[in-house]
Amino acid sequence: MDSTLERSIRRAGRSGKLPHSVIFSGSGDLTAAARFYAAALECTQQDRPCLRCPACSKVLRGIHPDVITAGNDDGKDLSVEALRALRNDAFIQPNEGACKVFLFPDCRRLTVQDQNVLLKLVEEGPGYAAFLFCAENPGVLLPTVRSRCVELAVRPRGEENIQLLPQARTLLEAMAGGERQDMIRALVGLENGKITREALQQVLLQARAGAQQALRLRYGVPAEEPYAAAAGPLSRRLGEKQLMELCEMLGRFAQECEWNVAVGQVLGAIAAEWEETL
Repeated sequence: MDSTLERSIRRAGRSGKLPHSVIFSGSGDLTAAARFYAAALECTQQDRPCLRCPACSKVLRGIHPDVITAGNDDGKDLSVEALRALRNDAFIQPNEGACKVFLFPDCRRLTVQDQNVLLKLVEEGPGYAAFLFCAENPGVLLPTVRSRCVELAVRPRGEENIQLLPQARTLLEAMAGGERQDMIRALVGLENGKITREALQQVLLQARAGAQQALRLRYGVPAEEPYAAAAGPLSRRLGEKQLMELCEMLGRFAQECEWNVAVGQVLGAIAAEWEETL
């Protein structure tokens, strides 16, 4: 797991502000990152996760009774019976830990029906329940699920120093300004710059990551680089619900860029939906 993410989780653990619905995305070791996070949720020490207490040890060895890995090891989708048992289990108090943690190691195996059931749990489940989703590409999860989770990017060691694209920074600054003309100016600038569909997708993905970091700040979790400077003003300008809607919108339009659509059409649709978000 990359050191930046590890430090971020430790800071949130020490402050006692670990979100209970998290997506681990990217090309790093997602399961290891999720188990580290689960250890922080269950750790009994002040410096969480300490990785030394019995709770941390059990989580990392895969034997903690309150950390449940959903799914089988046979590569098949989650069965109806398993999902029903998981839903019932979520409403049973933890055996010995502070949380009942459900870890989904491969979200590609979750059907739309599965995700709709899990959405209800994420929205209406008990406060002690936590849901950790591992998805190299978060697009495999429904936008409604993604918008209710904090996304943590997991990068392999040595690939931690990504740079924020200037266009993404401009877009985030325009959104933080909250003025319609600022957003229009930023979107027109992208179109006038003859941006390709592929490049626009990367800009939107980074803007979504910045919005996710702003949402983390609303939850009391420090923002990660290279988004921290842009995320601060955005978190102060928009409320939690608005940020969730913004994350969903940017992710959806980034996915649309994979199709044969005109760049101007995507930018126009973003402008229209942005006004509704405000």
